[in-house]
Amino acid sequence: MENFRRRRVSNRGFVGYRFSRVRGSARAGFCFGFALRQDVLPGLEDPPEVVAFAFVEPEATALYRTLVSRKDSAVRRLVASSKRMGFPFEFHPEGSVAAVRHRSVRRVPKEIFALVASDFLMLCYQPLRAVGFLDRVTKATKGPG
Repeated sequence: MENFRRRRVSNRGFVGYRFSRVRGSARAGFCFGFALRQDVLPGLEDPPEVVAFAFVEPEATALYRTLVSRKDSAVRRLVASSKRMGFPFEFHPEGSVAAVRHRSVRRVPKEIFALVASDFLMLCYQPLRAVGFLDRVTKATKGPG
Protein backbone atom coordinates (compact mmCIF):
# COMPACT_ATOMS: atom_id res chain seq x y z
CA MET A 1 0.00 0.00 0.00
CA GLU A 2 3.02 2.27 0.31
CA ASN A 3 2.99 2.67 -3.50
CA PHE A 4 -0.52 4.13 -3.44
CA ARG A 5 -1.66 7.63 -2.59
CA ARG A 6 -3.83 7.54 0.53
CA ARG A 7 -6.62 10.06 0.85
CA ARG A 8 -9.29 10.34 3.53
CA VAL A 9 -12.81 10.64 2.09
CA SER A 10 -15.63 12.01 4.20
CA ASN A 11 -18.95 13.12 2.77
CA ARG A 12 -22.65 12.46 3.30
CA GLY A 13 -22.49 9.08 1.59
CA PHE A 14 -19.07 7.61 2.37
CA VAL A 15 -16.44 7.81 5.09
CA GLY A 16 -13.16 5.99 4.62
CA TYR A 17 -9.84 5.89 2.81
CA ARG A 18 -9.08 5.77 -0.88
CA PHE A 19 -5.80 4.30 -2.14
CA SER A 20 -5.05 5.22 -5.74
CA ARG A 21 -2.54 5.32 -8.58
CA VAL A 22 -2.68 7.16 -11.90
CA ARG A 23 -1.92 6.66 -15.56
CA GLY A 24 -2.61 9.78 -17.58
CA SER A 25 -6.01 11.07 -16.55
CA ALA A 26 -7.19 7.66 -15.30
CA ARG A 27 -7.08 6.45 -11.69
CA ALA A 28 -7.24 2.97 -10.22
CA GLY A 29 -7.11 1.54 -6.73
CA PHE A 30 -9.28 0.51 -3.84
CA CYS A 31 -11.23 1.99 -0.93
CA PHE A 32 -12.02 0.85 2.59
CA GLY A 33 -14.70 2.52 4.68
CA PHE A 34 -18.37 2.93 5.47
CA ALA A 35 -21.20 3.55 3.02
CA LEU A 36 -23.84 5.64 4.76
CA ARG A 37 -26.46 5.60 2.00
CA GLN A 38 -27.75 2.90 -0.31
CA ASP A 39 -27.09 4.80 -3.55
CA VAL A 40 -23.35 5.32 -2.94
CA LEU A 41 -22.16 1.96 -4.32
CA PRO A 42 -23.71 -0.85 -6.35
CA GLY A 43 -25.21 -3.74 -4.40
CA LEU A 44 -25.77 -2.01 -1.06
CA GLU A 45 -28.97 -3.02 0.69
CA ASP A 46 -28.97 -2.04 4.37
CA PRO A 47 -26.74 0.95 5.17
CA PRO A 48 -24.68 1.78 7.03
CA GLU A 49 -22.40 -0.86 5.58
CA VAL A 50 -18.70 -1.48 5.96
CA VAL A 51 -17.29 -1.73 2.44
CA ALA A 52 -14.20 -2.50 0.42
CA PHE A 53 -14.14 -1.88 -3.30
CA ALA A 54 -11.84 -1.74 -6.30
CA PHE A 55 -12.25 1.09 -8.80
CA VAL A 56 -10.95 2.29 -12.14
CA GLU A 57 -12.08 5.66 -13.48
CA PRO A 58 -13.15 6.74 -16.00
CA GLU A 59 -14.52 3.64 -17.68
CA ALA A 60 -13.66 4.55 -21.28
CA THR A 61 -9.87 4.28 -20.86
CA ALA A 62 -7.12 1.81 -21.69
CA LEU A 63 -6.48 1.44 -17.94
CA TYR A 64 -10.09 0.31 -17.42
CA ARG A 65 -9.78 -2.24 -20.22
CA THR A 66 -6.52 -3.54 -18.76
CA LEU A 67 -7.70 -3.84 -15.15
CA VAL A 68 -11.41 -4.68 -15.58
CA SER A 69 -12.56 -5.69 -19.06
CA ARG A 70 -9.97 -8.23 -20.16
CA LYS A 71 -10.58 -11.91 -19.49
CA ASP A 72 -7.61 -12.28 -17.12
CA SER A 73 -7.78 -8.75 -15.66
CA ALA A 74 -6.80 -7.84 -12.11
CA VAL A 75 -10.40 -7.23 -11.05
CA ARG A 76 -11.72 -10.47 -12.56
CA ARG A 77 -8.93 -12.38 -10.79
CA LEU A 78 -9.80 -10.62 -7.53
CA VAL A 79 -13.47 -11.57 -7.83
CA ALA A 80 -12.74 -15.22 -8.71
CA SER A 81 -10.05 -15.67 -6.08
CA SER A 82 -12.01 -13.97 -3.31
CA LYS A 83 -14.95 -16.27 -4.00
CA ARG A 84 -12.71 -19.34 -3.64
CA MET A 85 -11.25 -17.90 -0.41
CA GLY A 86 -14.72 -17.40 1.06
CA PHE A 87 -14.58 -13.57 1.03
CA PRO A 88 -16.43 -12.85 -2.23
CA PHE A 89 -16.29 -9.50 -3.98
CA GLU A 90 -19.23 -8.76 -6.30
CA PHE A 91 -18.23 -8.00 -9.90
CA HIS A 92 -19.70 -4.84 -11.47
CA PRO A 93 -18.14 -4.51 -14.94
CA GLU A 94 -20.43 -1.67 -16.02
CA GLY A 95 -19.12 1.14 -13.79
CA SER A 96 -16.04 2.68 -12.26
CA VAL A 97 -16.60 0.66 -9.07
CA ALA A 98 -15.70 -2.73 -10.50
CA ALA A 99 -15.68 -5.00 -7.44
CA VAL A 100 -17.42 -4.53 -4.09
CA ARG A 101 -17.56 -6.41 -0.83
CA HIS A 102 -19.96 -5.12 1.84
CA ARG A 103 -21.62 -6.02 5.11
CA SER A 104 -24.38 -4.18 6.91
CA VAL A 105 -23.48 -2.96 10.39
CA ARG A 106 -26.91 -1.50 11.11
CA ARG A 107 -27.75 -4.13 13.73
CA VAL A 108 -24.26 -4.65 15.18
CA PRO A 109 -24.15 -3.71 18.88
CA LYS A 110 -21.96 -0.69 19.53
CA GLU A 111 -19.87 -2.71 22.00
CA ILE A 112 -18.48 -4.88 19.19
CA PHE A 113 -18.85 -2.49 16.25
CA ALA A 114 -15.12 -1.78 15.97
CA LEU A 115 -14.27 -5.50 16.11
CA VAL A 116 -16.79 -6.42 13.41
CA ALA A 117 -15.69 -3.62 11.09
CA SER A 118 -11.94 -4.20 11.51
CA ASP A 119 -12.32 -7.97 11.08
CA PHE A 120 -14.30 -7.43 7.88
CA LEU A 121 -11.72 -5.03 6.46
CA MET A 122 -8.80 -7.32 7.31
CA LEU A 123 -10.56 -10.19 5.54
CA CYS A 124 -11.12 -7.94 2.50
CA TYR A 125 -7.46 -6.98 2.28
CA GLN A 126 -6.29 -10.61 2.17
CA PRO A 127 -7.58 -11.36 -1.38
CA LEU A 128 -6.24 -8.00 -2.65
CA ARG A 129 -2.73 -9.12 -1.75
CA ALA A 130 -3.04 -12.86 -2.40
CA VAL A 131 -4.25 -12.54 -5.99
CA GLY A 132 -1.70 -9.87 -6.90
CA PHE A 133 -4.27 -7.11 -7.40
CA LEU A 134 -2.02 -4.47 -5.83
CA ASP A 135 0.95 -5.50 -7.99
CA ARG A 136 -1.13 -5.51 -11.18
CA VAL A 137 -2.49 -2.03 -10.46
CA THR A 138 1.04 -0.80 -9.68
CA LYS A 139 2.41 -2.22 -12.96
CA ALA A 140 -0.47 -0.80 -15.02
CA THR A 141 -0.08 2.73 -13.65
CA LYS A 142 2.67 5.37 -13.57
CA GLY A 143 2.64 6.48 -9.93
CA PRO A 144 0.64 7.34 -6.81
CA GLY A 145 -2.13 9.81 -7.39
